[in-house]
Parts: sequence; structure tokens; C-alpha cells
Amino acid sequence: MSAAFQRRDLRLCGLLAVSLFPGHAQGLLYVGAWQKQVLVIDEALQKVVEKIPLTTGTPSDLQISSDRRKLFVTTWAHNGIEVIDLATRQVTNHFLLDEGNRRVWPSGIAADPQDRLLYTTVEVSIKQVDRFEREPVKFAVIDLAQRKITRTAEYPKEEENLLALFANHRISPDGKYLYEFRDNVLIFDTSDFKLVEKIELAKPRSPGMEMVGMTSTNLPVDPPGMMTAVFNASDPVVHRLIFGIARVDLSNRNFDFTAVGPATKGMSGLRVTPDGKTGYTVVTEDGPQGSRRSEFWVFDVPSRKLTRRVEFPARTTFHFTMSSSGKQLYVYSGPSLEIYDASTLQLQKIIDVEADTTTDIVAVPPRKS
Repeated sequence: MSAAFQRRDLRLCGLLAVSLFPGHAQGLLYVGAWQKQVLVIDEALQKVVEKIPLTTGTPSDLQISSDRRKLFVTTWAHNGIEVIDLATRQVTNHFLLDEGNRRVWPSGIAADPQDRLLYTTVEVSIKQVDRFEREPVKFAVIDLAQRKITRTAEYPKEEENLLALFANHRISPDGKYLYEFRDNVLIFDTSDFKLVEKIELAKPRSPGMEMVGMTSTNLPVDPPGMMTAVFNASDPVVHRLIFGIARVDLSNRNFDFTAVGPATKGMSGLRVTPDGKTGYTVVTEDGPQGSRRSEFWVFDVPSRKLTRRVEFPARTTFHFTMSSSGKQLYVYSGPSLEIYDASTLQLQKIIDVEADTTTDIVAVPPRKS
């Protein structure tokens, strides 16, 4: 049977599952995997239904586009960029950032509102005969139509450190500002990359806020320009670490922070249900003699209160996300994807995707007719 017929049959099975299991989550999960592929997992069938081959390498990151119709993929080896159309599940554009002996490592891409440009910070290494020469970290704008970096700008030297290469980025709805979330929140003008505002999280607008943790790949349920995230904070009286939930207004550069409880080191990003009422995260704490305890934490988002804590068995390293409907939670590592019921927090099923996963999952709900 040809690959085309196999893809057609798998898609027909997916449509049949929608009619047979109307109560199930019916979105699709996308996750990068070895070798050079993006896996498509049907949430109703609970199985891999397609493997999208890539050209430039193995995926290192997936990001959903602003219009929710495409995936932007970065790949290892030669720092490739690939664009996947979600309607056809085909790669529509691909190119390499590396040129000759120049290695260009992008970090934390963010698309502009029109999905024409990708903003990122890059580290460039020049491969010589006996060594690599490193250039200072720079801002870079990647033009998808021209398939190359078309603009760069120096990164502020007073802000440059290792965190600049691991920051998350967001673009404001009007495309004027680039937000960089790291030890502080830095806001840059996209026209010239000048630092417009620095929110020092040790001296924040909300007293005591120190650092930010945020999810980067799951579809946001917030209105455009808003983001719900987990922050760590410092008590202004005795300086103990606490954590809380904040709403970030990207358009007006405002933070609305509510403390929840004592902070913990191993908290993942917050995942919020599509109705905006319930949030989930995973907390992992190291114990004596190498032991480790992992728990699901459940929040009432409107009141910003912790409502449940349930322990579950977990591996040493793993990723966590939520289904497109908010009815299932996913814990995954390597080729294993564990599915938990979000209401009972009990394990439902373990899926073997038959490939080691290399990125976070992007959960895409079914498109409304």
C-alpha cells in the first residue's frame, strides 16, 4: 500500500473516531521526534496517525503561528527552519540558517502578528580549523518569504548572560514590542531593538515578584495580548519565596499578580482549560537519597487558589501538557505518552509513539466550522 493511501486511510479513521466518540477530545497533538519528523497524534484515537518528514534535521522546538494554522519548527544539525501547514500536514517552506562555517543558533522564536517574520536571539559560532569563535548574542529577524535572517541588532551588553539564550519570547498584538521572559522581563521595540522597559522582578510593580515561569507551546486560552502564567515571588517582609498566578497584559505592559503559596523549585508551566476556569501544573521535589516526589497541582483560576494536590509516579525527566479540550493531561518522555483523566487525575492509558520525542507537544483543537 502506498504512503498516500495509508495517510488517506488514517485520516478517514480520524473522521470515524469523531463520530463514534463525540465525548472525547478530538484535537490533534504535534510533537517533534527522532529522526527528522513531527508526529501527529489523534486525541480521539489515542494513536499516531501520521508522521510528517522534515528536510533540515531533527526538531528542537515547535511553535504555533499567530493565526493557528501553521507550525514553525526549528531543527538541529544545521539550524533549520521549517513551516508545516496544519490543514494539509505538509511542509510548505524550509531553509537553513547556517552558512558555510557560520553556525547560527536561534533561541525562543516568536512570530509577528502576520506570521511573516520570526523574532529570536541568536548565538553565532565561526568554525575555524582548530576552534570555534563565538560572536556576541544578537537579536535576529527571520523573513520566511526570503528564507533568511534579514536584520540583526546588538543585544544590550549590560543584559547579556546565559539566560539570554534560553529566554521565552512573545510579540505584542500590534507587533511593536518584543517581550523577553528570563530572570527579568525585558521589553524591546521591534523597530530598532532598543530596550523600552525593564521590569526587574526583584523590584517589580507587584511587590516581591522575582522571576517568571511560563508555558510556550500549548494553545493559549487568553484573549489576544493577554497571558496567564506562574511566577515566583519574594515575600517583602521576611523574604521567603512564594509563587502566584499572574495575568500579563502584553499590549499595556501591565502585570496582575496574586500570591498562592510557598514556592517550589520544580514547578512546570501553567496549563489552563479552554473555559479559563481550571489550571494544572506539575510539581517535582527531590527527597533524600535520590528519591523524587511528583504531584499534579490543580488551581481555580478565577480565584487563583490551589484546590487539589495528587501524587503520581513519574520518571526522572519528563514533559507535561494538557489536551486540546482540557479533559486529559499528558506526561511524556522518550517514546512513552501517559494519558491522565483531568477530573480524577488517574492514569487512563499509556501510548507508545515508537520514536523518542524531542520537543514539547503542541495541542491543536479541531477547527470550528
